[in-house]
Amino acid sequence: MNLPSRIFAVGGAGKAITYELLEADWVQESVLQPRRNPRSLTVTVIDTAEEEENRDLERIQSINDSIQETKNRLRESDEHEGRLGEINIDYLPLTRNIQLHDQNDLIGTEAVPRIAAGAGIDEENWWLKPEFINENLDFATGVVRKRGLGKGLYYKSYAEDDSVRTSIDLPDRGKVAVIAGLGGGSGSGIFIDLVRHLKRTKRTAEITLFGVLPNDEEGDAESANAHAVLSELEYMSLQGENLFKDRVLIPIDPTGFGGKKGNLIQSSDALVEFDRAAIYLITSYYNMMDMEDPFADTPSYAPFIMGVPQVLRYNVDAIQDAKTVTKEILNAKQDALEAEEDIYTGVDRFLSREWSPDEMEGELHDSDRTDLETRLDNVWSLTELDIFTELEYESVSAYREIMSEAEAETDDILDQIDVIAGSIRAGTARIGDNEQYVDSIDKQLADIIDTELNRIAHRKDLLVRLRSIDNNRVEGTISYLLAVEDEGINAGVRINRLEAKRDEVTERRDRLQSELKEAEAELDTRKREQQDEVDRRVATWKNAVEPLYREYTDCQSMAVDELVGDLRNGLESFARAVENAEDPDQVEAVNDSTVRTALDDISTEFDTVGVDTTDIERRINSSLADLADAKKSFLTMNQEEGTLESILPWDSSSEEERKKAEKNYRRKRSQLDDAEVFKMSRAGSNLSIEVEFTVTDLKHLIEAEIDERQQEIVSRTRSELDEEHRAALDELERDLESGIGFDQLTRQFEELVRDEIVETADIERRRDDLESDLETAETEADLYDATVTLFEELNGPRDSFLSSQETYQRLREEYNAEQDSSVATETEEYSYVKTIQPNDILQLRDDTDIADSKIFDDETERQRLRGSLEELARNAHNPRYTGIRRRRISGDRARYNEMNVVVGVMSRAIDQINDVADLKSEFQGAYNLGAGGENYASFPVSAGGSWDVGLGIFIDGIFLDNLRAEIEADGYRNGYESRKQSDETDILVHHAYGLDEGYFVKRDSVLNLEHPDDVEFFLRDEGEIKADLLENHISRTDFVAPADGEGGEE
Repeated sequence: MNLPSRIFAVGGAGKAITYELLEADWVQESVLQPRRNPRSLTVTVIDTAEEEENRDLERIQSINDSIQETKNRLRESDEHEGRLGEINIDYLPLTRNIQLHDQNDLIGTEAVPRIAAGAGIDEENWWLKPEFINENLDFATGVVRKRGLGKGLYYKSYAEDDSVRTSIDLPDRGKVAVIAGLGGGSGSGIFIDLVRHLKRTKRTAEITLFGVLPNDEEGDAESANAHAVLSELEYMSLQGENLFKDRVLIPIDPTGFGGKKGNLIQSSDALVEFDRAAIYLITSYYNMMDMEDPFADTPSYAPFIMGVPQVLRYNVDAIQDAKTVTKEILNAKQDALEAEEDIYTGVDRFLSREWSPDEMEGELHDSDRTDLETRLDNVWSLTELDIFTELEYESVSAYREIMSEAEAETDDILDQIDVIAGSIRAGTARIGDNEQYVDSIDKQLADIIDTELNRIAHRKDLLVRLRSIDNNRVEGTISYLLAVEDEGINAGVRINRLEAKRDEVTERRDRLQSELKEAEAELDTRKREQQDEVDRRVATWKNAVEPLYREYTDCQSMAVDELVGDLRNGLESFARAVENAEDPDQVEAVNDSTVRTALDDISTEFDTVGVDTTDIERRINSSLADLADAKKSFLTMNQEEGTLESILPWDSSSEEERKKAEKNYRRKRSQLDDAEVFKMSRAGSNLSIEVEFTVTDLKHLIEAEIDERQQEIVSRTRSELDEEHRAALDELERDLESGIGFDQLTRQFEELVRDEIVETADIERRRDDLESDLETAETEADLYDATVTLFEELNGPRDSFLSSQETYQRLREEYNAEQDSSVATETEEYSYVKTIQPNDILQLRDDTDIADSKIFDDETERQRLRGSLEELARNAHNPRYTGIRRRRISGDRARYNEMNVVVGVMSRAIDQINDVADLKSEFQGAYNLGAGGENYASFPVSAGGSWDVGLGIFIDGIFLDNLRAEIEADGYRNGYESRKQSDETDILVHHAYGLDEGYFVKRDSVLNLEHPDDVEFFLRDEGEIKADLLENHISRTDFVAPADGEGGEE
C-alpha cells in the first residue's frame, strides 16, 4: 500500500483524522514493514488550541508506543527482509514558542514590523485588527473560527519560531497530504499559506488538500469560513495558481455535527466514525497506481473533488466475545452428548444382542418418567439462553415450536417424546431450502438440540427395554451406566459382584459341557458299531444311482441354445440364398452343408445322453428340399409370357407349366407350414422366407429325459430303503432340481439308512436334555460375561459424560449469574461505518483476519457483502454525503461531461471479493458516466483493517455552484452574508488568501442550477466560463491597513 511521505495535519479536524490514520495497525505495518529501501512517513501536526496540547501529546505518545510495538513484532517476524521503515510525528503548537502577552504582541508597532520582516510581507498589509483578538490572548480553544487570526498566528510563529520554519520543509521526493477542516479558524486559516511555504522549498511538490466541509447547521461563522475558503480555492484555480494537485472536499453532514453549539457527546461518536472512515478515503487516493490520473483534466472552474468515505466492518470483536461464551457452553454439551452416545450405543447393542425385540416391553418406573421430564426441561432451558435470542438463531425458534406442539398435543411425557421424535424424523425442525442458519453456532446449536431430543427418545426406548429384564443384577448395572439411578455402590464393588456371579454361572456351564461331551462319546461309539451295515447298503445304492445321476447332470449341462444357434444360423443362410435365387439353377446351387453339419453335431451331442433326434432331423431335411422345390415353382409361376403366347386363344405349354408350378408351390408351402421350419410369404412377384425353427422342440426332448432320469433316481432310492421316508424323498427330489452334488446326495441317503439301522434313542434323549441345560447355562454365562464387558467398556464414558455434564451445568450457571453476554453485532443506523456480522460466526478463528478467514468461500456471504457494498455505494447518491446539488447536469442541446466518478475498494481480501466489489452499476443511472462508461473508474487496494472493506468514492469536476451547502437558504454563502452584515466583527476575519498582499477574494453570487440559463452557463467552453466567473461573479477586495482607514472592492 502506498502513502504520502509527508502529512500536515492542521487544526482540530486535521488532527483527528490523522491520529486515526496513525493508530491504524495496517497503516503502521504498511510503512514500517522491512524493505531493502525502507519507507518513511513524517507527520506534522499544527494547531493553535492550547488546552488540547496535553491531550495531543498523550495521544501522540500512545501512537509512538504502538509504532514501537509494531516495529518489534515486524522485527521478530521472518516474513520480510531488509530494514524497518520509520514514522515520525512532529507536534507544532503555534503559540508555544512565541510571545503572546497582550494584543500588542500581534498588532503593536514593534511586533508588526518584526512579523512582516520575518514572514517576508509588506508591513502595511498586516491585516489583524483589535476586534479580531481576544483581550487576554486566550487561545485555549484555538482561534475560535477566525481564519484571519489563524493566519496571523501562523505568520508570527513562522517569523519568530525557528522550529516552525524548520518543520515547514519537504523531502526531495514523495507526495504530500494536507488535512484540514474548512469551517474552523486554525486549519482553514493556515493551510493555504502553509502550502505556499512548502512550494517555496520544493516548487514541484505534489500536494493534495483533504478538506473537511462543515455541516451547514454548525453556524454562520463556520459557513462564512467555508464560503470564503471555497471562494479562495476556486479563485486560485481560475488564476492558474496551482498550489494543489487536487482539492478533495469531504462533507460531514451525515454525522449531524452541530458545531460547538450542538450535542457534543452525540456528535463526538459520529465524528469518530467519520474519522475512521476518512482514513480509507485518504489511503485509497494514494493507491490509484495502476491507472492514469483520473483527475488530470479537471476544469479550472470546477476544481473540487468530493470525497465520500464508507466502511463495511465485520464486528468480529463483539462476535468473538459471544462466540467464546456460546462455544464453551455448546462444546461442553457436545462433549457430554458424545460421551452419552457411546453409552447408549453400547447399551443398545448389548440389549439387541441378548434379547429379541418381542421380549423387551417393560413398564417404566415413576423415577424413569421424572428422569425424562428433567431431560426435556433441560433442552427447553438451553433454548432460552438470552444469547441465542439476541443472535436470532433459527434453530431456537424451530425446536421451541416442535416442543410446544408436543406439549399442546399431550400431557404424557412418553407421548410428548414420541411426537417430538416424529417431528424431527419428518424434518420439521430443520431449516428449509429457502432459509439458512444465521451462522455455524446456530447450526451447532441445532445439531445439539436435535441430538439431545433424539437422545431423549433413544433413552425412553432403552428404559422401556431395560424394565423388561428379569435379572436384577443386569438391570441394576445398565441403570447405573445410563445414570438413571445410583445406589451409592462403588464402581469397584459393583464390578466385583458381577464377576463373582459370572464365575458361578461359568462353573455350572463347564460341568454341563463335560457331561454332554461324555454322552456324545457314548453315542458315537454305538453308531460306529452299526456302521458296516450302513456302508454296505450305501455302496449298493451308489452302484445303481451314480450312472443315472451322471446322465441326469449331463442333460442339465447340455448347451442346447448354442447348438441350436449354429443350426439356426445355417437355416438363415440357406433361406436367404434360396430367397435371393433368380432361376432354378441358382436354387439348385444353394449349399445346405452348414445345416447338415449342425444337425450332425446336435445328433452326436444328444446321442451321448440317449436322446433320439431322428424326427427333428427328418423334418429339417425335408423342409430344405421342400423350400428349394417351392422356390423353383415360384420362379416358374412368375415367368413372363412371350408375345405370341399372349395373343393365342388357347393355353400354351408355358402356361400349363406355370399352372403346374403354382399347384406344386401351394403344396410345398403347406408342407413347410406343417413342418414349422421355414415360413414363406408372397408379396407380388417377390417371395419372403423366414426361419421358424426354435429351440423349444430340442429343449422338450432334453427336459423329458431329465424328468425321466430324476424319477429313476428317486425310484431306485426308494427301493433301497426299508421304510417309507416320504418327506425325505420329496426333499431329495427338490435337491436334485436345485443341483445338489452326488456326494451330498450320498450323505443324505446314508443318514436315511442310519436312521433305519442305528438304535440310539435313550442316549440322544439324555444328550438333548444336557444340551438344553447347557444352552441355558451358556446364555446366562454369556449374559454375565457381556454385562461385565459392558461395564468395563462404558464406565469410562459414563464418567466422561457426568464430568462433561457437570462442566456444562457449571458454565450455564456462570452465564446465568453474569447475564452480561449481550452482543450488539450489527448496526441498523450508521453514517460512515456499517457494522455487520459474518454469516458463519463460528468459522472465524481468533487469529484470522478477513483475508484468511475464508468467509467469502460462502456464496451467501459474498451476496451479503455485495448487498452491503451496494448500499454503501448508494450513499454517494445522497447529497448529504456528496455535498453535490445535482449529479447530472444537462441543457437543451448539451450535457455537462466533466464529472467523473472514481471508486477505490480496499480490503485485505480484495483478491477474493474483487468481482462482487464491482459497483459501476450503482452509479450508472445516478451520474452521467458517458456513453461508454468513460467517466467511471475503479481500482482495488489490497490493504485495510483486519475486518474492513473500505470504499473511497471520488467525484470530480465539481464547481462551487454545484455544492449543496453553498446555495441552500441556510448554506455557506448566506452564512457569509449574515456575518458580513453583522456588527460583531469585520468580514475580513473569515478570509486568509491574499490578506498578506492587502486584499481578499470571494464569490459574490452563485448560479442556480434549477434555472436553464444558469445550467447553460456551465455548458460553454472552459475559457468562456472562466472569464465570466472572474469578471461577473468573483470580487477581489483591497483593504486598507488598520492605520490607513477603509478599503474598497474591485
